[in-house]
Amino acid sequence: MDYQEFSGEVISEQDKAFAKEFTNFVNGRMCSAEKTGKELTRAHRYLQQQMFKVFMGFMRQLAYNYQKGFYDERNEWASRLASEAYRHLIESNLIFDPNYQP
Repeated sequence: MDYQEFSGEVISEQDKAFAKEFTNFVNGRMCSAEKTGKELTRAHRYLQQQMFKVFMGFMRQLAYNYQKGFYDERNEWASRLASEAYRHLIESNLIFDPNYQP
């Protein structure tokens, strides 16, 4: 299975459009990841919470991909860091994910 294909997963067209736009943004239009992240904290606090949920979903998927060996040298750092962070959150009882086996 290609790690990009998540069997049984349904994603809305709006979510797909956002993911594509964000991909295009980081692939040439972003000037600074740090400053962009800082700017996102200016959003309404409820929206910050929602943005963080998107971040957590991304981190979770990178962690699962790392666990299954679905990475290469181009994204190994992000995948490994996500895996370590996700494992720590589980071990600290900050999140619950019975399917994740570090």
